[in-house]
Amino acid sequence: MDNHKATTRKGFTLLEVLVAATMTALLAGTLYATLSIAFKARRAATEEVANFRGAELAADFICAELRSAVVPNGILAGTFTGTDGTGMAGRESDTVSFYRTADATDQDVGQGDIMKVELACEDSSQVVGMDMVRHVRRNLLAPVVYDMPGEVLCRNVLALNFRYFDGMSWLDSWDSTTVDNSLPLAVEVDLTQAGDAPQAAGARGAPAEAPAEYRTIHVLWMPASSLTVGMQIEVAQ
Repeated sequence: MDNHKATTRKGFTLLEVLVAATMTALLAGTLYATLSIAFKARRAATEEVANFRGAELAADFICAELRSAVVPNGILAGTFTGTDGTGMAGRESDTVSFYRTADATDQDVGQGDIMKVELACEDSSQVVGMDMVRHVRRNLLAPVVYDMPGEVLCRNVLALNFRYFDGMSWLDSWDSTTVDNSLPLAVEVDLTQAGDAPQAAGARGAPAEAPAEYRTIHVLWMPASSLTVGMQIEVAQ
């Protein structure tokens, strides 16, 4: 009778340890690659949303300014003038000048007072686009007419186009002195802004890619105009 006792395994062999380590490394590498792709996608989506949001905020601000425009026939109220212009690379660079009532956000002027506002695009020191600038004259009774100081609303503007609805069609310009001192029924604000500009040159001297463009179009009715409830406005493209 064989009295030799069977031996009991108390550990892993070297081959088993190497196989387990290899599988762990493969799983870790796969997880890292997956997370890296997910984080890159999240960062890219965040940048896209931020750039588009910047254009939306600028257009919203313009619309808020235009909604406060007063009819050009009251005390201290002047003309509403929209000028069709061309800027860099032959793209739209319009200007609009009007009088509006001040609100709580305006400094150095009483709420409800009238001031003159001009919105325009000007040459920029930035690599891409123009600066959209807001010029304001707050003291309309000053004995000396001074230059209207400006503040930059947004940068990297590629195109700014205004169109004005007279009840029948959309016009590229507006002069209230030729239409019985009246405001347009509605205004279309078409703003195109460049995203974050790339480097001046790519890697190893490769040419830089053109920045992405973000376009937003807003149509607003003018509260002080003669637009009535139920009137339809066709937004031509």
